[in-house]
Amino acid sequence: MIDLTYQTGDSILHRMNPTHKFLGLLICTIIILVSKNLAGTIIAAVLITTLILLSKLPIKKVFAPLKSLFFFLIMIFLMNALFFNNGDCLYSYHSICISYKGIEQGYNIVLHTIAITILSSIFIRTTTSIEIMRGIENTLRPLRIFHIPTKDISLIMSIALQFIPVFFNDIDRIRKAQIARGANFNKGSIITRIQSIFPLVIPAFISAFRRADELSTAIEARGFQSDYESFK
Repeated sequence: MIDLTYQTGDSILHRMNPTHKFLGLLICTIIILVSKNLAGTIIAAVLITTLILLSKLPIKKVFAPLKSLFFFLIMIFLMNALFFNNGDCLYSYHSICISYKGIEQGYNIVLHTIAITILSSIFIRTTTSIEIMRGIENTLRPLRIFHIPTKDISLIMSIALQFIPVFFNDIDRIRKAQIARGANFNKGSIITRIQSIFPLVIPAFISAFRRADELSTAIEARGFQSDYESFK
């Protein structure tokens, strides 16, 4: 069960303007994505540590999402380390090619994913859903000049953030149901374990689409007015 909800508090980050927080999240994400050396990794680590201290959130709460992403991160690393072929293979067997470049690329992607996940966790835990929507809308407001429905985009993004823990909770619920039916996700080769993911992912996506349809119906029933209509 993933707990990724707003955490009541009185820290600097809790009191900060949501627009400034969202802009900070974007800037930090860009810095992390463009940094691909040791200096960039150190800067990202210092930045994340500072934000954790400023947020006054429990370490366990901040790093909670990483537990559910553990096998996903391993898969990302292995896909790059084993199948990235740029001609300098240390060891090759059929389509498998282990290279320094592949290992480095997998390492960087995993580190970037972990850093961005932690930043997102801090942002969501120190910002209410209403503040998230307001921050995104204010940040995108200049785009209204080009008739871009920023209100709709901010609503979509804020709902997507709230759907992340729901989606993972659905996967956890489906996994437990499959285990109760005799499925085993911890035995067998890597290929077997990867194949066992499909019985989890497909029902989870079906559940997500069902929830999205129900949510859209509820929003329409409450008289939501789309920004897109005003630009027609």
